[in-house]
Amino acid sequence: MFVNSELYLGSYTPVGDIIVLALCIVMGILIKQTHIGKEKTSFSIIMHILIFGFLAASANIYFQTGLLKDDLNIPFIYGMRLIHHVIFIFIMIFYIRYIKGSLWLPLRNKRINRIVIFTSAVIAVLFDIAASYFKFGFYITKDHRFSAGFDIFEMLYMLFMINIVYMLIKFRKRLLTKVFMGLMSVLVMSNLLLCIQGLKRQVSYTSICCFLPIISIIFLFHSNPFNIDTGAVSGEYFADEIRENLSKGKEMIIMCCHMPGFSSKITKSADLRTEFYEFFRINVKKAILYSFPNDSFVMTIVKQKNTEYDRIVAKMLDDFKKSHTKFNIDYKIVIMESSDSVINVSDYHNIIDYTDMKMPFNTVVRVTPDDIKDYYDKHYILSELEDIAEKKDLFDHRVLVYCQPVYNLNTGQYDTAEALMRLKLDKTGMVFPDQFIPLAEQFNLIHNLSMIILNKTCFAMKGFLNEGYIVKRISVNFSAIDLRYDSFCDEVKGIIESNGIEYGKIAVEITESRSDADFNLMKQRVIQLQGLGIKFYLDDFGTGYSNFERIMEIPFDIIKFDRSLLIESLKNASSQYMVKTFANMFHDLKYSILFEGVENEYDEDRCKLMMAQYLQGYKYSKPIPIEELRKFLLHV
Repeated sequence: MFVNSELYLGSYTPVGDIIVLALCIVMGILIKQTHIGKEKTSFSIIMHILIFGFLAASANIYFQTGLLKDDLNIPFIYGMRLIHHVIFIFIMIFYIRYIKGSLWLPLRNKRINRIVIFTSAVIAVLFDIAASYFKFGFYITKDHRFSAGFDIFEMLYMLFMINIVYMLIKFRKRLLTKVFMGLMSVLVMSNLLLCIQGLKRQVSYTSICCFLPIISIIFLFHSNPFNIDTGAVSGEYFADEIRENLSKGKEMIIMCCHMPGFSSKITKSADLRTEFYEFFRINVKKAILYSFPNDSFVMTIVKQKNTEYDRIVAKMLDDFKKSHTKFNIDYKIVIMESSDSVINVSDYHNIIDYTDMKMPFNTVVRVTPDDIKDYYDKHYILSELEDIAEKKDLFDHRVLVYCQPVYNLNTGQYDTAEALMRLKLDKTGMVFPDQFIPLAEQFNLIHNLSMIILNKTCFAMKGFLNEGYIVKRISVNFSAIDLRYDSFCDEVKGIIESNGIEYGKIAVEITESRSDADFNLMKQRVIQLQGLGIKFYLDDFGTGYSNFERIMEIPFDIIKFDRSLLIESLKNASSQYMVKTFANMFHDLKYSILFEGVENEYDEDRCKLMMAQYLQGYKYSKPIPIEELRKFLLHV
């Protein structure tokens, strides 16, 4: 059927296409401003869709309005119509590609879909050109009339819709129900509007009907990542920005501020919010702020040439401290720069957390190369501790027993010792307790280490006794975490028995705990194991928390006075009297007294005046491998 151009164009208004043009521009600006590096492929697809949407709507306006001109430029009209349809084919292709990514389609399905889509698109273009040439599709006559004819693109659009609906239904379990229902509802609505437009012989809203599904994926998958109160981006995007900048060879400054409770305070205090915005307006230029769940905020600044960043950072810190005096919120600030020594992108945040964990509040720390090395050493040590715990080998070669001989003033012999823990790892060599004990306790890996030391100590003790050495006992340190295990007593008993030595040859050293639950457990464990003949030492008396009532309630055998008390006794007569009174009191209550940290004869003499029975320290020996204890033991 032939139609006049005026009659056809009378049913067209450019409003729909103009709306699409405006939406493409506005949404492109918003997505560009809120994009911070995450899901680079998805971002690229969305931006291509918006660009093609803008071009398709523009082509449609040129095509439709071109039909009104007196001197019709027929090649131009054919071209604009074909461009309009071809671009919308590409939009549908990108839409399907985006949906496939969200549905995690298997590689085989992706290849099949790609072949079908591009083959269909090429066939449709060639068919439409042929249809115009042979006049069974859209074509224009010399008297400015045209025939719509058979439109292959309408059929192709329907095929695309069927393909999309098929994929969504088949793989719906890979989408949240609300997302699935949202996508399907928009598809139904857009196709319903196209049907209504066809019934009304309208062509004005084709572009916007085809653009509605695009709006749905942008809304459902590309929500605003910025927090309205702080302007911070979710921390999940942090690693992506670091990775993108480093891949381009850009250097960065990373600043982290940890302020407990800040997120709740800024929502309640208008003054704090105003101060916060003012600080960023003045100080933050072309930087991105990220927020993490523990009220940590991380700012990334990409370095530019000829910029004095030391001055910028110094001014930022100065302004921050001025604002801090107004609100007095505790903080920790960590500053680091991108470095080739950081192995993985995720390690940047881990290094910051590691540094934050070690520093006091209201301080600023700059991460140094030594800090990065220390982090990787700790990370390696932790991985080894986890492996040791997993293997549960009581003779694990990585765990070494050192010991420090204890001098018995009553016998003048070294007949006791304290077992100490060391690690020997392939990459770091010897690792001392202050490097791995806190890690082992923090990640609940200490218990297996304690049992390995106990087992190796018992094994060495058995060897000493078989060789005829006189060993009264060797003490082994246990933490409050060890005592929390219901199996603790059975494990200790089983290890001692398996090595074939008497229970009394092993002593248990524990430190007093402030926790009521730990205290009650400690009391139960001491009473239970003392019944077998195992001796108990109270370690580190004089440091931290000491409660005489609780000490009296637990039947310890030996009280170990920390070196700090020995040093205190040297200050003046009052201090000496105080420490000596403690020692006399414990002596009168039938406790044995052991002084740690004896370094010279002067220390030894003072300890003798304070009722000491056992002395331990560098005057006698530094910690040595347990095998070398033979040098100190008396041989029968």
